[in-house]
Amino acid sequence: MDITLVIPTYNEAENMPILLENVYRIFAEHGLDGSVIIVDDNSPDATWKVAEELQDKYGGLKVIRRMGERGLSSAVLEGFRNSDSAILGVMDADLSHPAESIPDIVAPIIGGEADISIGSRYVSEGGIEDWPARRKISSRLATLAVRGLTSVKDPMSGFFFLKREVIKDARLNPLGFKIALEILVRGKYDKVVEVPITFRDRLYGETKLGSGVIIDYLLHVAKLYAYKAFS
Repeated sequence: MDITLVIPTYNEAENMPILLENVYRIFAEHGLDGSVIIVDDNSPDATWKVAEELQDKYGGLKVIRRMGERGLSSAVLEGFRNSDSAILGVMDADLSHPAESIPDIVAPIIGGEADISIGSRYVSEGGIEDWPARRKISSRLATLAVRGLTSVKDPMSGFFFLKREVIKDARLNPLGFKIALEILVRGKYDKVVEVPITFRDRLYGETKLGSGVIIDYLLHVAKLYAYKAFS
């Protein structure tokens, strides 16, 4: 079963060579038929250009440069539309997600044990490194806010894989960063598993979190509660 990993980017030029080296090394070491789609929102630091320069090195690497459009969730959906793989995945570009966990996360899908598999910080043996207490608290509060939408312990994770059928004909209308939450509420699936990961704070570049992200999150959650109430 072939895999396409979609990585949305904005100002992640420093991380591109390290990230792609890690991902493609893991694909090769574990015999995974995987490729990557970088979806870049016309980064001022030319992330898209750095990625394009690596295409000769990494087979199947596709780079999409979006002009006049911004947003992590919509970038992920753009990547999905440009792939025909049986398994789709998402991870962050800032090196916070361990590439070495890819085989463990995708294994339940390949083995037919799950439709969605999430790299989770909040299951046994999962965790977070180098986060200040305020970020840990805000993450937990954001998770508690959606307990009425899903029983998944880490629905905010940006590191997950799913069968293509999960999103086929699903009316996905995400707002902000939390594409996994959107799929968990609107997708078509039977079983979700969570695989422990250790989330690490970024090494290079600046976080995209800010007041606008928080407002988008609250609006997104409100939309999903309304959807669930009337569906």
